[in-house]
Order: sequence, then structure tokens, then C-alpha cells
Amino acid sequence: MKSILKISVLLAVIMLLFGTCQNEADRKAQNIETFARLYGYARWFHPSDEAQDIDWNRFAVLGIQKVENIKSKKELRDTLFKLFSPIVQGLQIYEADQPEDFNPDILLSPDPDTKPIAWQHHGIYLGMQGNVYKSARTNKIKVDEGNYSIIRKVFTSLTHLSGKKIKLSGYFKIKNPTNRGQATLFVLPFANIKDMQTYNIKHKVSIKSQDWEKYELELTIPRETIEMNYGLMIEGDGEVWADDFRFLVNNDGKWEPADTVNVGFEHGKIDKEQSNDWREALKHHAFEISGDESHSGKYCLKVNYTGKMYDRMPQFGEVTREPIGNNLVCVVPLVLQTNDTTTFPNTDIKSLAQLKSEISGIELSSSFNPQVNLASVVIVWNVLQHFFPYFDVVDTDWDQVLGETLRSTLTNERQKDFFVTLSRMVAKIEDGHGVVYSETMYHLPIRTELIENEIVVTVSNDEVLEKGDIIRKIDGKSAMEALNEIEERISGSPHLRRHRALNIFGSKFDSGMKTNLLIDRDGKEQNVTISNISNNKNIFFNSIEDYKYSSEKIVEIEPGIYYVNMANCNEKDFDQKIDVLVEAKAIIYDQRWGVHLSFFHIVPYLVKEPVISTWWNVPRPVYPNRKAMEFSKSNWNIQPKQPLFKSKNIIMNAPLVVSSGETMMSIIDHYQLATTVGEPTAGCNGNINFIELPCEYRVMWTGMKVLKHDDSQLYLKGFQPDYPVSKTIQAIKEGRDECLEKALEIAREPRSL
Repeated sequence: MKSILKISVLLAVIMLLFGTCQNEADRKAQNIETFARLYGYARWFHPSDEAQDIDWNRFAVLGIQKVENIKSKKELRDTLFKLFSPIVQGLQIYEADQPEDFNPDILLSPDPDTKPIAWQHHGIYLGMQGNVYKSARTNKIKVDEGNYSIIRKVFTSLTHLSGKKIKLSGYFKIKNPTNRGQATLFVLPFANIKDMQTYNIKHKVSIKSQDWEKYELELTIPRETIEMNYGLMIEGDGEVWADDFRFLVNNDGKWEPADTVNVGFEHGKIDKEQSNDWREALKHHAFEISGDESHSGKYCLKVNYTGKMYDRMPQFGEVTREPIGNNLVCVVPLVLQTNDTTTFPNTDIKSLAQLKSEISGIELSSSFNPQVNLASVVIVWNVLQHFFPYFDVVDTDWDQVLGETLRSTLTNERQKDFFVTLSRMVAKIEDGHGVVYSETMYHLPIRTELIENEIVVTVSNDEVLEKGDIIRKIDGKSAMEALNEIEERISGSPHLRRHRALNIFGSKFDSGMKTNLLIDRDGKEQNVTISNISNNKNIFFNSIEDYKYSSEKIVEIEPGIYYVNMANCNEKDFDQKIDVLVEAKAIIYDQRWGVHLSFFHIVPYLVKEPVISTWWNVPRPVYPNRKAMEFSKSNWNIQPKQPLFKSKNIIMNAPLVVSSGETMMSIIDHYQLATTVGEPTAGCNGNINFIELPCEYRVMWTGMKVLKHDDSQLYLKGFQPDYPVSKTIQAIKEGRDECLEKALEIAREPRSL
């Protein structure tokens, strides 16, 4: 009886200790959640100069240290206020049942010559140079953040310019040119559509004169150019005038006009409906056709600094008033006042200095540090909370994900555990670009696919395994259970997650590891052990492949029917075969194994008239939590090339067709340029962005929204094949490619008129 009593007491103590530890972890997570929500509002939506002058990654770690062990609501409130108030002027934090009024007069400047300052985001700028995303405070110029405007002419038909010398000139003047106000005359040839995304200008001349002066550029247009722009780029707070452009081409030693449309702005306006008139790409400037101060004629172009990327912005007095957890509510002003020197109101210098001193003492490294990892979760959650554009179609409780991920992080015992935790967090947004970089992985030297509801070896570089082997168990666990666990840490549509999980099936984080498999070969089970090795596999691609024509580039399978291996063929290979392909009865394009040759290069030969891409919708949030979020829309076109292919076009697809591949599939689908065979594409498009984290991981994600041409949903769905193909285990054993067999069947059919 005494023994039973002792055991009962011991169990009660254990349960009490477990409950105490669990409560302690929950309290820590709740405190950090509260800090996290205030962190996002302060970092990306409060516009003070002081908030721009700190290291926000280290600040996040400092915040974790300050709040994680607090045990009372009052202490948490006081700590948060002391931490944030030196950089968030006008901050209020109060208990939800004791609301406080906010008086915007406390933000007023004693200087009457001020302007409103607020954050404007075009996507979100996170330090990645060369992408389309920008963030800036109104009336605060930073030239190095790419805050520029462009007025340009666009040439998509280049037959009269290709390979020839051209000369661009014009008359310009700039008011007070400085490192904050610059103007550049430029010519920009594009060799391919990917180049258009970077806008790397090499042919340019800087405008320096404060009086009308002629500037000129001369160059040869490369023969491979597919589009060319020329025009004027304005950076910073400069005020610029332009007039009397001349664009000439050298024909047999004689300079002749290559463009005469509105080059002197004498139309008195810019007609945006005319494709050969000027186009504007605005960030912080306003263009106007002016009748004052022209160099010649009646009109010239005048460019003024506006201090805004776009017109929409919060008004002075607007605040974010939101619950942040622990029964606390924060008030964060969204608009302050600024002059050329500072933002108002000024902060307490002593408090700011103390904060900066504490921040400077924070050490960051890639080694295991729970506080640094928790700070990384806070940063990732906030970026996606305020700027991710697909929450309208993702069935995820993102608020709940924050707490779950923080609690999971608190249980991690090594950095590789945190890699899995963070990957599972990113997986919740189901983003095909959503990937955490980077932990080294060691892979099995095989390719596996899910066929007939079995995990089947389809290619093996290990002598123990054969094509058609069915994997029943892996390290004692059901193979399907193991696959599902991998999928939990992979982001994307269901079919993309499965495809990528199979790419890394059996992979491990530690070197020298081996994997035990129970396989079924021809109805007989056997145990085998395989070494995990470092190779070129990753979640995106599995380089272990053995498919028919894998070593070919372009091959005639049957008379008049050609196969193009887009993983092995490049643009030069394709161009060398154009004379043959133009006469083809049918062409089968295989992009199931990746692409070196893109449809960006192929589609111009498939169209008689210009075709347009779908719209790129870049978020423009000026309020937190994606409230009243609007989008900037743009697209581009593809011009036809000769010769025009008249063949039947058949495309073999797989879930690895993603992003730019789906840009082209959208065009192909909308304009009915080909028949598709195989599997759905990934269901993810839009320019990527990266979050650099204090733990030294980086997170890739999609920063813009892309729909199909008819405005229907692409995200998570992709493009379904006209002819779905399901593989069979028997065909794998026999070395047959059922997808290619179906494509050939379609190719042989007479083409309908």
C-alpha cells in the first residue's frame, strides 16, 4: 500500500513539474508574441528617423531577451514601452479594458516648414538589390535604394536597328545636381526577357549642366537584342528639363531618323494609348509637358520631385490601434512631420543612446542560439503578415502559426531542429517559392515517385536498388508516413509539395549516415541499407535521371515529329535547328526535367501577332496587416519572330514547372499555342523576395500576386494538362515513358483545321 502511495505522490510531482514547465513555455511564447506584433508595426510602418537608425535584427534579439521571462502584465507593458518609445514617437500601450485617447497634437513640429512623412511600400524592400520591390518614406530620399523614375521609348520591332550603330541625343538641364538629385540619358538593349527584370543600364551619360546643353550616346545594337529602351532616368530630388531628343540609325554610312514621334514633346502631351509614345515609370517624380523654358519649339518635358512613390498615403493623425496580446493594445502613429534635417517630435537622446548601446552588445552567429532563433521567427512572421499577397486563397490561421512556431522553437535542441521548425512555419503559406536556406543535406542516390499509391524507385545510382522497387519502410517507419512528414516542412501546392518531398525522400542532415529500407521487389520483401551522400539533389531538382532521349537535345523521333529536350538544349542549339523545326509536322517540348531552353525563346516563333503576359500585381500596403491593400499592375508583351512555326505543339509538364515557367504557360494556355500532357504545373508565380535572418538563414517567398489571363486563380492550382498521364509500376520496370507515348499519340493525329 505504501509503495502505491509513493508512486502516486511521485506521479503527482512529475505532473506538477511538467505542468509548470508547460506553463512557463506558454508564458514565454505569449510574451514574445506580444513583442512580435509591436515589432512589425514599429519597423515597417512608423516613419521616425530614429527607427531607421538601428539594427532591427539585433533589436529583435534584444526584445526577446527583455520580455521572455516577464511574469506580470504591468511589467510587460512597461518593458515594451521603455524598449520601443525611443524610436516610436507617440507610442501608447494600454490594457484593453482601460482604453486611452490619442492626441495627434503631441506629434506636431515647432518648425512651420515641414512635410508629412509616412512609409510607402511597393512590395517590401528587404535589402535585395535588383528586384522590383521598394520601400521608402515620403519626403525622404535615399538614392541607393533605387528611388528613381524613368521616361522611355520602347522598341519591340528591331529589324531596322539590329546590328547597326545608333546615336541618341537631346538637350537637358538640371537644377542643383547633387548626389541626391541625378539624371541620366540612357540606351538599354535587352538580349532576353530575363534581362528586362534587372534593368542593368550600361550605356548612359550623366546630366550635369544647369543650363540647356546637348548630351549624346553612340553604340551598336547587338544582333541578339529582342527589345530596346531609350530615355531619361531621374534619381533623388533633382528637377530636370528635357527637350529635342534625336534618335538616329546609321544606314550605309548615313545617319537617318529612327524615331520621330513626339521626340520634342510638341504634341503638348504624352499619349499613353500610343505604343510608340513615351512611357512613364514613376517612383518619386511627376512628369509634365511644360510650355515654359523649352529649348526650342513650344513645349519641353519637366520632371519634379514629389517625395512619394505614389499618391496614396496615410494622413497626419492616423494610427495603428491594434491588440498585441496579453490583453494589451498598442497605438503606433503612421505619419510624422519632417524637415530637411529630422523627423518630429525629437526623442529623448539619453534613452536612444542607451538603447543603441544595448543593441550593439547583441552577438549574432549561425551557431545554435534559442533567442536568435526566436527573433528570426518574429521577423519572418511579420514580413509575411504585412506583405504576403496570397492570404486570401490560403487556408491558414497565421496568428495561430506565430504562437505554434514560437513554442516549437523553444523545444529545439540544435540548429537543425530549428531549420525544420522554421521550414514548417513557411510551409503554412503554401508558397511554391517558400524555402528556408540553408542546411546541408545528404541524399539517397535514387529518384522516387509516387506511382499507384506506392513510393517507387524510378532511377537508381546504387547497385542495391533497381527500377520498380517499392519502398515499404524507411528506418523502421512506414514510407508513406515518412513522406507525409517531409511534406509538412515543404511549402507549395499539394502536388508541388509531394513532388519536392519525393526529391529529398530519405535525405538526412548529418554526414556519414545510412538509411535502412524495407523494399518490395516483384512481390518479395527484403531489407537493404543505403549510404546517404552529398550530391546535386535538392528539393527543386533531382539530377539522378534516366529517361529516353536524356542525352539528346533535339531529335526526330518519327518522320516530321521532333522531340526537344528543354533540360539539355539551349537557345543556340534551338536556333541552329530552326530551319528544320519550321517544317515539322509536330514538336514535342519536354520540360519535365528542368529547362535550359525556355519558352521565352520559343513562343515568338509560335505567334503571328504580339501576345501579352498576364498582369503582375505588386502590393502597395501603407497600413499594417494588409488593410485596404492596393496593387500596382504591369505586364509586358512578346513580339513575333520569323519564321512562323506551323507545327502542332505538344508540351510535357510536371510540377517543377514554376514561376517564370508558369508565366509562359499562361501565355500558351490563353492563346492556345499548344496541347499539354502529363501533370499540373506548380501553381506559383510572381517575383521572389528574400528575408535575411539573424540566425543566418534566409527565407525565399513570393512578393507579388499573379493570376491567369482571365483573372482566375493560379496560386495552388497551376495549369492542368489537357491529357493527364498517370504512370504505372509495370511501365517503370519496362523502361517505358507513358507521358512521351501519349505525346507521340497526339503528334501522330491529323491536325484539325
